[in-house]
This record gives sequence, structure tokens and C-alpha cells, in this order.
Amino acid sequence: MATVRRASAHWEGSLSAGAGDVSLDSSRLGPFAEGAALTAENPPGRTSPMELLAAAYASCVCGMVALILERVGHPAEALNVSAAVELDLRDGIAGIRMAVGGDVPGIASEEFSTIVGRAKDGCPVGKALAGVPTTLDVALTPDPRGAASPREP
Repeated sequence: MATVRRASAHWEGSLSAGAGDVSLDSSRLGPFAEGAALTAENPPGRTSPMELLAAAYASCVCGMVALILERVGHPAEALNVSAAVELDLRDGIAGIRMAVGGDVPGIASEEFSTIVGRAKDGCPVGKALAGVPTTLDVALTPDPRGAASPREP
């Protein structure tokens, strides 16, 4: 049986002068103010489709890494995943940079990197974004909160 999650968006006015919001309907969160979807502007206090996409991908990878680690007998103490989506105003999404940090007792760095790669490609959002170049920065660290911060595009 398929799982369905819903979100909605509302916009008023032109792209350059208008304003909108986005709501996460299934979880009943929002509305969140939204800025122009296809511009390089980043107005404070407003989200964008690219930021929401980065959040979705980071969340999906984080959950998938936790699942795989549990299945291979190395449950994580903590994981931190962040993503930066790069928008080319002519060609669309040019790439995604993702950083993954983990406090995972008893696992080798190489095995952790392999698991992160599997999670990136295997999570549902990763599968949907298979055609988008994605780079990974992976690190095992006792405090993964400081390990995962991809460079801004």
C-alpha cells in the first residue's frame, strides 16, 4: 500500500512582486512564507522550493542511514545531514551538495561512507532526484552536529 503525503502552496501577484506561502498539509504544519520560487533572492523569513527540496533530501537520507546502520548492527548514537541545492536560473537544479556526519560506535569510516552512499541513492527522494548530480562529504565524528555543513553553492 502506498503512502501519500500532501502539501499545498498559494501565491498572489507576479513572480517578482508577489508573495506566497506553503503548507505541509499531512502534518498540519505551516503555512510558511515563501519567496519567489525561481530567483536567486533569499529573503529572510521565507522558504523556497529549493530549500524545501534540500530539507526533504536531507531528512530522507538521514532516516535511511539510520535504518541501514541498525540493520547491519551499528545503530548510530547521532546523525546529522544537511543539503544545499544549487539552482541555475536558466537550466534548473544544477546540483546538490550533501554533508553527513555520524557518531557510530564500532564502524569503520569506509563502511560508513558506503552506507551513506547507499542511503543517498536508495531513499525515495534520492531515487526521484537520480538525474541530479549530488556530491557527498561524509565524516565520522563524536559530535556530528558540526560535521555536516555543505558549502553554499
